[in-house]
Amino acid sequence: MRNISVRLTRPLLAALASACIAACGSSDDTNQLALNVPSPQWQDQIVYFILTDRFNDGDPSNDNQGAGEYDPANNAKYSGGDIRGIQQKIAYIQGLGATAIWLTPPVANEWWDPLVNYGGYHGYWAADFGHVDKHMGSLDDYRNLSSALHKTGMYLIQDIVVNHTGDFFYYNGAWDARNPALYWARNTASVPVTAPSQAPFNMDDPTDPAQQAAAIYHWTPDISDFNDENQLLNYQLYGLDDLNTENPVVRQALRQSYGYWIDTVGVDAFRIDTAFYVPQAFFSDFMYSSDPAAPGIRQVAQSNGKTSFLAFGEGFATDAPYQDTNSLKIESYMADSNGADILPAMLNYPLYGTLGDVLIQQHPTAELAYRIQNMMQVFKRPYLMPTFLDNHDVDRFLADGTMAGLQQGLLLIMTLPGIPVIYYGTEQAFTEQRGAMFAGGYASGGRDHFDPTAPLYRFIAELTSLRKANKVFSRGAAMILDQNSAGPGAFAYKMTYQSTVAIVAINTSDTDALTRTFATGLPRGTLLENRALAGASAGPLIVDADGTVTASLPPRSAFVWITLR
Repeated sequence: MRNISVRLTRPLLAALASACIAACGSSDDTNQLALNVPSPQWQDQIVYFILTDRFNDGDPSNDNQGAGEYDPANNAKYSGGDIRGIQQKIAYIQGLGATAIWLTPPVANEWWDPLVNYGGYHGYWAADFGHVDKHMGSLDDYRNLSSALHKTGMYLIQDIVVNHTGDFFYYNGAWDARNPALYWARNTASVPVTAPSQAPFNMDDPTDPAQQAAAIYHWTPDISDFNDENQLLNYQLYGLDDLNTENPVVRQALRQSYGYWIDTVGVDAFRIDTAFYVPQAFFSDFMYSSDPAAPGIRQVAQSNGKTSFLAFGEGFATDAPYQDTNSLKIESYMADSNGADILPAMLNYPLYGTLGDVLIQQHPTAELAYRIQNMMQVFKRPYLMPTFLDNHDVDRFLADGTMAGLQQGLLLIMTLPGIPVIYYGTEQAFTEQRGAMFAGGYASGGRDHFDPTAPLYRFIAELTSLRKANKVFSRGAAMILDQNSAGPGAFAYKMTYQSTVAIVAINTSDTDALTRTFATGLPRGTLLENRALAGASAGPLIVDADGTVTASLPPRSAFVWITLR
């Protein structure tokens, strides 16, 4: 299955994959693998996001492929983490309370790009969308990880790319839209290949008239103006070769490539990289195509018993305070102008941006109140939108923020609508964006970082336990109770689901202790038990005759109270 032809049907793809597994000799009896498990209720899940190369090295024999791409001392090169390494740490991840893992793309990549002096250890520079990268392991390894997760009640989210391949060509000094062969140049020192190895993506040379006519790529230079919609959708993102996703041949090949991972590995969900650089219409086709040779992802998933397959896109854009321009753009990738579904969800970047403004930059807490109310109004499915404090594309929260602010942020994403995502290493107080968890990896300090007794690990485990035990946090309606429009200070909201009510309150001020009164709408004498806290201690709340409760909020404290059942 090295090359996937656009003429291969899904049944033939599955047969070839089975033949490959049989020939290679699976380390686990195929009939005993738990791959096709039903979809979970995604709004109730908690995700642990792993940059595979930097997480755990389960098979040192695949670290160095001998092409100069491996050097754990260099952030630009491979460190050695792999799929087996993830499987070896399932108990550690499950102990944190995560119910699903999201791993970076495991597909065969461009290992080193001399044009930018950086490597594809992260997985986003594909050379073959249908093959496991040698650094990551084998197809067997991936299937065994999927099965091991499923057998422990967890789920597998694969990061995918549809916008581009790796950086295999460029335009040298100029560009002529009328003649894309002019000034085109091959990246001849790319490692390990100088062109994609998978059809039809290997047709990337416009100096060949047949390949130019096939129009698998947009023959364009790099984006120079990110405010130009044409450039955004059709030019190269930082040198990465831009696929012509309007081309039916490209669309079919991408559906086949990613349907393969559901059929063969049992992947439960996709995270879709750089969604903003692809037209919304592509995703309607990707998800819902009725092509019998390469059906849409939703149909492929359903045929494997996954009736609620989650696909969430990355729209890397935040909103200014009290604005929602980018929120509306994000929503346009989840539903079209007629209200028809496109992608089930998108990453909640606007909430991420406001959390950083309020918890790190000390903006008024009223900005967070606005963002929460706005996301519940603008987004069709806010409960399915992953929420997060940081990831591999931005600075770690602790690079600029405080431990108290991080604890407040964790408490907020665990009690608000959306699917909480914990970036690997947060539980060990990482400040290095892509540092390694294992001793031999980049910026590890020469030691492993899988400590279940670490304070943040225990704190997160308490929060995940609270969320999983109380559906009010994953399914409840949010109502703002308190906010400060002048600066840092009090912020509180109520979550209600069926007969359960929870009150969440924080104080973002570093200096001022506050006493605040909240209108709960609950009967007099109702007892709300304190179930989580950070930065202070607190007892229960008892509702007064007027339906209010009064709480003391020390500086940088955070609390959760919930009605007893």
